[in-house]
Amino acid sequence: MDKKIIQAYLWQEIIRMGFSPSSDKDKKSWLRQYGKSLKDFWKMADYPKHPTVENGNFKGSLDAASNLNLMLEYSISKSSKFAVQFLYNLNGKFELMWVHDVDDQYFNFPNSLFIMEHNKRNIALREFKPNDIESVIDGLLCHPVVHQHIESPIDKHEIRIGSGIENAFLFLFQLRYQLCPFPDKRTAERDILINLFQNAIRKKETITINELMG
Repeated sequence: MDKKIIQAYLWQEIIRMGFSPSSDKDKKSWLRQYGKSLKDFWKMADYPKHPTVENGNFKGSLDAASNLNLMLEYSISKSSKFAVQFLYNLNGKFELMWVHDVDDQYFNFPNSLFIMEHNKRNIALREFKPNDIESVIDGLLCHPVVHQHIESPIDKHEIRIGSGIENAFLFLFQLRYQLCPFPDKRTAERDILINLFQNAIRKKETITINELMG
C-alpha cells in the first residue's frame, strides 16, 4: 500500500485514540488531566484551575511556563468548534495576541471521506512501519506542516504552533508540547508518544488519559 495512504489512516487513528473524548464527562476528565500534566511538564508553580462548563462550553485558562509570559484561554463547544486565545504579558497586564478559532459550520475539504473511500484501514494498521508513526506524530504535534513562530525567550524557531489543526483536544495537546521550554523534555515526549501509539495500534489496545499525559 502507498506509504502516504498508510500514514493518512494512522493520522485518523491517532486522533481517534488520543484526542476524541466523546461524552461531556470524558471531555471534562481529559481537560482536567491535561491541565494537571502541565505543572510538571512546563514546571509551573501551581496546578491550573479546573475547567468549567458554561452554556455547554468547556472553558479554562492556563498560565504557560513563566519565562514565556503567556496565558491561554480556551472555549470548546465541541471537538470541531472551539477557540483558544493567546495573551501575552506586557508590563504586568495580559494583552490579546491572537485567537485560534475553528468553526465547523463552514465548508472544509472532507479529507476523511476520501480516506474512507479506500476502505483499507485494517490493512494500513497492520502494515505500517515505525517511521510511519514518527512521521504522523511529527505532522500532528511536533512539526506541523502549517505552523506559526512566536517571539519568546525560547529560540522562536523552536516553537511551531500548528495553525491548521481543527480538533480542539489535539490543538491543546500540541501546545503542551510546543510551549514546553525544555528541549530535553520535548525530545523525550516525542519518543514516548511514538512508542505509546505504535504499541497501542499494534496490540489493538486503548490509550488512557493518564498514559497520554505521562
